[in-house]
Amino acid sequence: MKSTHPVVRKYLRAVRRQLDVPREDRERLLGRLGQAVAAYVEENPEAEAEELASVFGTPEICAAELMAECDPNRIAEMRRRKRRRSIALIAALAAVLVILMAVNHYWLQHAIDGSWIDGPWVTVRDHGIVTERPPLE
Repeated sequence: MKSTHPVVRKYLRAVRRQLDVPREDRERLLGRLGQAVAAYVEENPEAEAEELASVFGTPEICAAELMAECDPNRIAEMRRRKRRRSIALIAALAAVLVILMAVNHYWLQHAIDGSWIDGPWVTVRDHGIVTERPPLE
């Protein structure tokens, strides 16, 4: 039962953000909760977010109760995988940063001593500022 009521969607989105469980468990738990919340809103069409929080608990409390139903070993494994992915991403970004810094250093060194300019351009050095312009004819 998929509800289109904005209060239901907002509440379920808030609970989803708090659920730190594997995807299969999250979908199963949210499906069951969504049915209960949608049924409550059908019976009480004027229900607001505060009323849902008083009946079902705040999204944090509701998520904690739902997570208590899951296998702690699966949750721990999912968190380990998530942490490893984060570390791998940080390491990859650090490697890209180091490569960019090395390329920038190489480029600056050759730009300063003029060794990489072999064309019709002339390097003019004025007060430590390096500019390039074509030679006067």
